[in-house]
Amino acid sequence: MNMQEFNTQFPDEETCRHYLELMIWPSGRICPHCGGVKSWSISAEGRRSGLYECAACGKQFTVTTKTPLHSTKLPLRTWLMAMYFMINSSKGISSVFLAKWIGTSQKTAWKVGHAVRAIMASQADGMPGLTGIVELDEKYLGGKPRYQKEVKHKRGKGTAKSCVFVAASRDGHVGPSL
Repeated sequence: MNMQEFNTQFPDEETCRHYLELMIWPSGRICPHCGGVKSWSISAEGRRSGLYECAACGKQFTVTTKTPLHSTKLPLRTWLMAMYFMINSSKGISSVFLAKWIGTSQKTAWKVGHAVRAIMASQADGMPGLTGIVELDEKYLGGKPRYQKEVKHKRGKGTAKSCVFVAASRDGHVGPSL
């Protein structure tokens, strides 16, 4: 996805909120306070969209309640844009560059970066971790191209072959491939 596709997919706050709700609650809303599955939308005048009330405990919640995005004053679109840049940067991203790209101060970008990393770490909790010295390698799958007179075939990243990444601990554990 490039930035133009990102802007098309997430044109406004309502779309971003709906996307996060689908990601966090794929099988329906769940109250983050008590785990109740029955809730209703609060749509009174002056209330923000995406505010719900749990039928079991009576507490109000949004899609960001009890997440690293809780009580954020930044638009959800800015959060999604920060996630997009962090995921698509191969060598990580500094808070200075992130601040320029998402339009915030460096201090805010630093906090956003840490919150996004906390979200990624919580998602990785169910996966076996690699410890100690970790080695990474890439492999392009596919055979050698057939010989054609006076045709030079590209090698490595220039090919149309599928790339597979492997992470392995020196103690023998192999992580999931990307």
